Amino acid sequence: MPSILRVEGSWPGPLTITAGWFKAKARPWNESVPDPMLRLERGGVDFLSSVTDRLEDLGASGVYSPALYRGATRVWRRAGFGDYADLNVMERPMDGGPVAGNDDGIGIDADPDWEELLTIDRSAFEGFWGMSRLGLEEAHATNKSTALLVAHSGDRLGGYAIVGSQWGTAYLHRIAVRPEETGKGLGAALMKAAIDWGNHTGATTMILNVRSENTRARRLYERLGFTDTGTSLEVLRHQPW
Repeated sequence: MPSILRVEGSWPGPLTITAGWFKAKARPWNESVPDPMLRLERGGVDFLSSVTDRLEDLGASGVYSPALYRGATRVWRRAGFGDYADLNVMERPMDGGPVAGNDDGIGIDADPDWEELLTIDRSAFEGFWGMSRLGLEEAHATNKSTALLVAHSGDRLGGYAIVGSQWGTAYLHRIAVRPEETGKGLGAALMKAAIDWGNHTGATTMILNVRSENTRARRLYERLGFTDTGTSLEVLRHQPW
């Protein structure tokens, strides 16, 4: 199969890799971790293995999966991927009404300044857990309904949240607040606005994921009615032998 792979794009930029009906996409994980995050759209173990080999031929020292539910990891593990990181999944039932104490100062940005959002994200997350611009844009385009919520602090953006909704479920894809703005309620205001937005879409549940060690975020989510589902998302990594 490696001989019939078609690669569109030039690494380290985004790539689309196909072999007949099979299809995968790859991009750098982020600026701190330039190795590829590989998204398998269609295909099985042999195709995934061939794409991974091609990416390693292009210089990748490791290839990462997206965050996957455990039931979706089987094909990746058969292709030589193993555990790397995990995220706890939390959910909240939606009641259709506004969240008490929501801040009307949160707005929807229909024309995002992705570079400013990326600056906020880089200041809020370090290393592996940071987002790239491509990652932010992908998160914003994930669902049928989506919104970018922004919170201002003075004359600049203090934080943002990316939310989506589809098939009765709302998703918090990303939330970040500048470190110097923490403790001012921006994170809570963004979360309340995200829940309200999800309610307006008619969603019955809202889902988010969080690292187990991020106790500050977990406490906020719990105060707003989120509980652990007992499930996790797993990021897998392939290492060439």
